[in-house]
Amino acid sequence: MIHFRRHVLVSAIALALIDIPTTFAANNEALEQRIRELESRLEKFEKATSKEAVTTQPNPEVEKLNTKVNTLERKLEVEKEVATANASNSPKVEAGPEGFRISSQDGKHQLRIRGAVQTDGRFWINDHGGANGPVNYTTGSGIPDSFQLRQARIWLEGKLWNSLYFKIMPDFASSSNILPDAYLDYAYVPFASFTAGKQKTPLSLERLQGDSETMFLERAYPTYLANNRDVGIMLHGEFAKPGYKTEYGGPVDFKNFISYQLGVFNGSGDNGSSNYNAPATFDDKEFDGRIWAHPFQHAGIAWLEGLGLGVAGSWSHPNQLALNKLVSALGQSTFLDYSQNRAGATAPIAEGIHTRIYPQAYWYNGPFGLQGEYVVSNQQLTGNYNSKLTQISQSNSAWQVQASYVLTGEDNTFQSVKPFKPFDPLAGNWGALQIAGRYSELNVDTTTFKFIDPTRGARDAASWTIGFNWFLNRNALIRADYEETNYLGGAGSILSGTGVNTKYAIANRPTERVFATRFQLSF
Repeated sequence: MIHFRRHVLVSAIALALIDIPTTFAANNEALEQRIRELESRLEKFEKATSKEAVTTQPNPEVEKLNTKVNTLERKLEVEKEVATANASNSPKVEAGPEGFRISSQDGKHQLRIRGAVQTDGRFWINDHGGANGPVNYTTGSGIPDSFQLRQARIWLEGKLWNSLYFKIMPDFASSSNILPDAYLDYAYVPFASFTAGKQKTPLSLERLQGDSETMFLERAYPTYLANNRDVGIMLHGEFAKPGYKTEYGGPVDFKNFISYQLGVFNGSGDNGSSNYNAPATFDDKEFDGRIWAHPFQHAGIAWLEGLGLGVAGSWSHPNQLALNKLVSALGQSTFLDYSQNRAGATAPIAEGIHTRIYPQAYWYNGPFGLQGEYVVSNQQLTGNYNSKLTQISQSNSAWQVQASYVLTGEDNTFQSVKPFKPFDPLAGNWGALQIAGRYSELNVDTTTFKFIDPTRGARDAASWTIGFNWFLNRNALIRADYEETNYLGGAGSILSGTGVNTKYAIANRPTERVFATRFQLSF
């Protein structure tokens, strides 16, 4: 029976070869041919040897054949193990609406390639300035209608070892801020992650929205009393509601039940941003903090599920920090330039304690969305007035509220709208349509005009905006906004009476009316 068992063994090995991956077809064919030769030799040997001649003594020829069969079997096993190992190390490559992604088989390492392009058109209606050129503080802004490349970004983001996240995002449309984001985020445990590099500071709610996800072309006034981006370090964490799992939401989280951020930054002032490799200008640093919560997340109350509440604040002590201009929201025209000092005064600088407080909230329920925030920015300004060093306490404030509705029924979210069906008119699909309205106001402390010429800088700007957003698909978007801005002051003096009865009053800059459009592609 020895020969019969050997024959069965060899036959089983031959059948097992069928399961070897096709990638090794050439090797398999040679091995199968070799096994067939061995089977043929076994059959010939069995025929040449009678059953009576079989003894319990081992046959050298059979042992030799067994050794060769075992060697071939092991070789096939090794090749199969190598093939499996190679497959497990091969990267996964994906391409879709979320961009281009390369990741390891286990998901611990990932590289995502993203990009965004924004092309705008801005048109001033009844522009009182008349000629193209700089702002005319007497008759209103004289800014030419224009098309502009607002944003052109390609960036890399991803993770290594499942916990070390990174983002590098240059902007090729900007001449002064060519590297908006460049940071590392070590998120080993969700409740205590650590970020280092250049990033958005955790203050203004609308500033923390993605640049491609805002409701309007430009952000409202509260963002201009916060710094844009800054270099520093930040501790942040996220907590899920008991019974649920925490989801990674990045340095500033809007996904989980409760999140917090505590950061230390160089400090770039109101509406400031540390440009590429810009050094710090003073020793003291800015401390920012923020806490955010979705109090009704997973509470079973559907219409309150999308409610978010938070508060943020900052403290710094800048030394001789230059002050940035304040501009209108949609028009981006300057209405307060700190270099426009009045006679007998010098342009002020920030020197002393600077604090901010930002209560903020949003609410999204189905196609409806509501968002708002308020800010008070208190800082010490220093300058010369009538040849004397003078310091004032400036308290500027701003607020905004915006509402939106998706006409085509998609969910309205803080991270933009995802159309049910992409734009395809031949198939009767038109994407998603959204309408929005906003009111925003910024008030400048009147003590500021101890240094600034009140005939050339407005002390209040109030804007109302209506917008229409057409989401062609998850990546392409067309925006159209109309905004009117009313000012107090900033347009020279009005004279009344004559002689000793002459009186002077500060004229208001004319109402600014702007229509703007944007074609945006982001992935």
